[in-house]
Amino acid sequence: MRLRLEGKTAFITGASVGIGSAIARRFAEEGCSLYLAGGRNQKSLELTLEYCKTQGISAAGEGIDLSNLANVAPLMNRALLHLGHLDILVNCAGIRCNKPLEEVTHEEVVALFQVNAMASFMLSGLAAKHMIPRSGGQIINIGSTSGEAGVPNNSLYCATKGAMHLMTKAHAAELGPKGIRVNAIAPGTTLSEGTKHRVETEAGRRERLMSNIPLGRFATPEEIADCAVFMASGEASYMNGAVILVDGGRLCQ
Repeated sequence: MRLRLEGKTAFITGASVGIGSAIARRFAEEGCSLYLAGGRNQKSLELTLEYCKTQGISAAGEGIDLSNLANVAPLMNRALLHLGHLDILVNCAGIRCNKPLEEVTHEEVVALFQVNAMASFMLSGLAAKHMIPRSGGQIINIGSTSGEAGVPNNSLYCATKGAMHLMTKAHAAELGPKGIRVNAIAPGTTLSEGTKHRVETEAGRRERLMSNIPLGRFATPEEIADCAVFMASGEASYMNGAVILVDGGRLCQ
């Protein structure tokens, strides 16, 4: 069977758990060599790397704090050193802040914009610098339905994901003529470990969220990863500047 990403290389952030880990695993299954950046959960990153290596591909990675933007350029350098060249960048690292607007602190604003928007912006620029001479490459940003519609008590996260979505379109317009495609996936509620904790500990949250989803269920990380594989493959060769909703129909209403 033909592997859709055979011979390709990818650098994925936010790869320890959830959607990022699922993307890494699916890319490995499709023959893609990997460099993974995770957060504080080193054990989960190691488990993801172990699985990826069982697929017969080269995989390495590290845990890193992307709220410190001084880490960004050295991280890209280490990824390129391992991979040799970069075909695909997946910006998946993200943090949340669920609280009323009037309670959000300056420190939280800075941290969320640094991780969710600024680090992705900088990594995209560094990836483009490498990809432009090769006249090809792909950047995939993992946004959110929260970047497309306002969510009460979640305005800071919405703002950062909205920034990522518009960044996707601007970068697609700028880099498309240079052979680089830039797209984003906007997942709806996805059953990562963090989401499971939130919906199970807050009374009525699961029912409230589920009632707004026409398909009547949450997404799995693997379903988001399947969309990322499609975006990264030749099957999406004319897709550029798209923000694809993978939300079970949540925002079609």
